[in-house]
Amino acid sequence: MLVGDPGLGKTALLEEICGGPTGMQVLRTTAVAAEAALPFAGLHAVLRPLLSCLERLPVPQQLSLKVALALSVGEEPDLLAVNAGTLTLLAEAAGERPVLVAVDDAHWLDQPSADALAFAARRLRGEEIAFLFTTRTEQPSAFGVDVDRIVLAPLAEDEARQLLDQRDDPVPPDASARMLELAAGNPLAILELPSAFALDPVGHGDTVTERVRQAFASRLEALPAAARLALVLAAAEPDPAAVRQAAGSLRLDQDSLRPAESAGLVRLEPNGITFRHPLVRSLAYATADPDERRLAHRALAEALAEEADRDRRAWHLAAGATEPDEELASLLDETADRAVARGGHAAAARALERGARLSRSPDQIAHRLTLAARAAYWAGTVEKALALLDEALATTEDPIVRAAALLEHASIDGMQGVTVDDAALLAQVGQLDRLDPDLATRLLITVVSTRLEALDVPEAQELVAELEAASRLAGPWWQPRGLATVAAVNLAAGDSTGFWEVFSQVVGNNAVTAGYALDLIWAEHYETARYALEFTLREGRTSGNQIRVIWNQLCLAHLELRCGQLPQAELAAAEAITLGEANRASSWSAVAQCALAAVHAWRGDADACRDTAAAALAAARDTRSVTNEIGALAALGHLALGLGRPEETVADLEPAARIWERTAYGEPSGVPFVPDLVEAYYLCGKTGTAEDVLAQFEAIAVRAERTWAEAAAHRCRGLLADADTFDDHFQRSLALLDQSPLTLDRARTQLAYGERLRRAGRRREARSHLRAAHAAFAAAGATPWAGRANAELQATGEATGPRTPDRRAALTPQEVQIAHLAAEGQTNKQIATQLYLSPKTIQYHLANTYRKLNIHSRAELARAITAGDHLTA
Repeated sequence: MLVGDPGLGKTALLEEICGGPTGMQVLRTTAVAAEAALPFAGLHAVLRPLLSCLERLPVPQQLSLKVALALSVGEEPDLLAVNAGTLTLLAEAAGERPVLVAVDDAHWLDQPSADALAFAARRLRGEEIAFLFTTRTEQPSAFGVDVDRIVLAPLAEDEARQLLDQRDDPVPPDASARMLELAAGNPLAILELPSAFALDPVGHGDTVTERVRQAFASRLEALPAAARLALVLAAAEPDPAAVRQAAGSLRLDQDSLRPAESAGLVRLEPNGITFRHPLVRSLAYATADPDERRLAHRALAEALAEEADRDRRAWHLAAGATEPDEELASLLDETADRAVARGGHAAAARALERGARLSRSPDQIAHRLTLAARAAYWAGTVEKALALLDEALATTEDPIVRAAALLEHASIDGMQGVTVDDAALLAQVGQLDRLDPDLATRLLITVVSTRLEALDVPEAQELVAELEAASRLAGPWWQPRGLATVAAVNLAAGDSTGFWEVFSQVVGNNAVTAGYALDLIWAEHYETARYALEFTLREGRTSGNQIRVIWNQLCLAHLELRCGQLPQAELAAAEAITLGEANRASSWSAVAQCALAAVHAWRGDADACRDTAAAALAAARDTRSVTNEIGALAALGHLALGLGRPEETVADLEPAARIWERTAYGEPSGVPFVPDLVEAYYLCGKTGTAEDVLAQFEAIAVRAERTWAEAAAHRCRGLLADADTFDDHFQRSLALLDQSPLTLDRARTQLAYGERLRRAGRRREARSHLRAAHAAFAAAGATPWAGRANAELQATGEATGPRTPDRRAALTPQEVQIAHLAAEGQTNKQIATQLYLSPKTIQYHLANTYRKLNIHSRAELARAITAGDHLTA
């Protein structure tokens, strides 16, 4: 990134590099402000020479990229697939010849284009691709802080003097020192400031940029009216053909621009007009008389009569309007729809906001502002979205329009970790009969879900009847989602029968079932959840729906964790976290991080567990997610317990217990840490406290009829019971888990039972339980628990073999994921497509994996996995 103030030579450096004998394929464009509202205009300009290679891309990327670049019509493209397609297309080109992507004035790139190029630039590792961007110092960058930056400095005094001597308009010797002082080493200022500035030092601006602007503005003011109007046309529209046609309709010809060329402001070329500097373009437009600007826009709109130019035409008509125009506002609605269809949410927001300014009625203004806010939020401009919603709410009194605006506000607040204003939302719910059933259902889902996330069950229950009534009247999209939320409230209250009575009505809808998979996992409907998640995950991968992939994988991570399948849980969580971060879904990433932290806890990987749990905790507290906070604390407590540090377990889990005490949460799956806390209290000698906490947990476990929770409660009772009764509790726990997929829960009971049997002197009976526990823990990779079972076995007098050191503990989750996919037979290109990386990056990670594992081929990798020697990270 070449960064500097206007005039320091960024463009000159870029031209020097691109024009030199690099031996590279140069993909070059200059971004212009007039196209900043057109989604993917900049990306199209960059990729145009490579479009013949589009057919080489994976189908989801190919389809999304074609729609984004307006090469075909289809459903709204998945932006991650567009970004990944950009990366893949560049990598394909670089496989034939090194590639240089050069973008001048990158601060004017439309946001989707900037995001796509930044995505590609951040994921390169080994490809022969270079990126070179220029941007102004004061402009924000879409490319983050991790890109190399070269900040251009002013010329040194001797260099500045050499350049001054090369001016076409010589500076008198007695004024040269003053001219150099005014220019302050800025090459453009040295060349463009008139000599008069040096002779008259008054009123020339405080900064070099202001002085250069004033110099150009003075030249513009001196032009004839026809020349100024022609420059406005050229500044407002990058299409030279449209500019020529508009100029003709205004009776302007090529001669109209001769004075501007003579003044050094533009160059007239066969393919259009080139401005001396972007400052000239912006000044030509900004300093024009408002009536002249509107006249120019109307002429340009008339010139852009083709169907392909309808969006540009709408924008020019809007810029030329002087009064409300509902027909024009509707045209901008259509422009926004087309922008969204191409993934251009920022452009849609601009179109809708401009349409709101052209609307006649307050209700239409507020409606369009609300839609603009939604688009602005999806474009990543949260503050802008909230400001538009505040304006919408201040504009209208219509309850339906206000409800829609309030709902958008609540949705954005919730994603940003701001407490949803229940009072404002419920004021609208109070007029439920005046609201559309879909809108009423959506409002109630938002409020109820917020309360459930905070474990505020009584408050959520207050709205269940209204939510169910609204849902029954809603359309096919919101009805099943409303009913599923009703079921979720019943689940949180510990009403298993009520949960399934309602939820069973939506089970045939796989999308909704998958959307509430965490509730199904909590309710122990494992196979129902798995079927819906795997079915819709296949659909999500095929269509490139990354939001679906993220959600399904985080749910599958928790499902596999519950079932003791730690490698599978890790793979699913790793993908959900990677894609969640790429899609800015921090709250969902936190859910996956809770699962991954729990995997690390089972394995005893302390550093990884603490780092992952810390990330989950930070996100949970930012988004006010009590369930995620409890999940992260539960992982930390389980880690300490497995490592034999019960005091740390108590310290980690007591904050979670205090959260539980403040709620009336009746679903034991919402407080999964309690059995660990009871065991830690027992190991610390605090049996009275352990008894009290266990009694509370037993009550909700029995009421909810949760197999795992009842089994865990009996296990804990077995720890606390006297010598005459502990057998009954452990055997009851094992009986409950006999037909259950919860292998690690069963192993926990067998370990605890074996420990008590050994201490009671019943070594032979202890061995059978300890062997089973050791085998289950070892198979799952639960290293500290397997070690504890092994130590107990040795204490019974049974010799065990030496533990084989795990050479693969140093693998990262991403390396584990890539290793598994490679072992399944997928090529680097296939893996790259699935993980949204480049093939060279996959090759890089595989090379690291081979080095860490001391292996040399995919065959060795596959043998290690198929032999059951699971990779751990």
